[in-house]
Amino acid sequence: MNELLNLEQRSFKTFSIFSFFFLLTLITFLLMFSSKYKVTNINYEENINLNFNSFSFVQGKSIWFIDESDFGQFYEDNLSVESLVISKQLPNLVFIDIVIHEKIIVISDLRDTNPKEVILYKNLYTELAESNNRLPRLTITNGPVPEGFYSEIISLILTVNKYEISIQDLKILYDGSELTGSYKNTLLNLGRPVDLSKKGSVVGYILEEGTCDGEVTIIDSSNEDIETILNC
Repeated sequence: MNELLNLEQRSFKTFSIFSFFFLLTLITFLLMFSSKYKVTNINYEENINLNFNSFSFVQGKSIWFIDESDFGQFYEDNLSVESLVISKQLPNLVFIDIVIHEKIIVISDLRDTNPKEVILYKNLYTELAESNNRLPRLTITNGPVPEGFYSEIISLILTVNKYEISIQDLKILYDGSELTGSYKNTLLNLGRPVDLSKKGSVVGYILEEGTCDGEVTIIDSSNEDIETILNC
């Protein structure tokens, strides 16, 4: 008799546990797919000049499943975007902070019959430059440019920008062979567009010091050290 009673108690306990987890799963399922938790509003900075059409694909989806993978089309439509920071407010609001790749330099390519000014981003993406910006400038008068040229330019600007200077006053010229430039009262001879990160460290230091109202020439060599001639 006792064995039968124990068996019934164990069976009831097992049934109770099963019923609890079944109800929990059912409630979770209903919550996840309830219309109450479908995204109806996406809040973002609308003043940024981007294509937001793909955001409509997210509306109507369950807020529980929204993540960055849902915004693949948005990345394809906006190559200047580096990342999205997504937050949610139940039951149906999604907030998106948009992180843009850093703008590096304005490029004027005079080799084109109809030259235009473009902005070069950190990820090598370019777009037509707005008239109002505070960026250094690169003018290309001859070419072709060597492989990796724009990556070297990015390295140069990122390195120089670590120093306390007015980066928008930096002007660079490429004649198809070497880079020259100017910063306020200082002329720059940077040589071939190689090792520009190292050259940028030298240039940035000199410009930050502000003691050379003259000419700075960097000598290209196979050595790791950068040889510099100052005529100040």
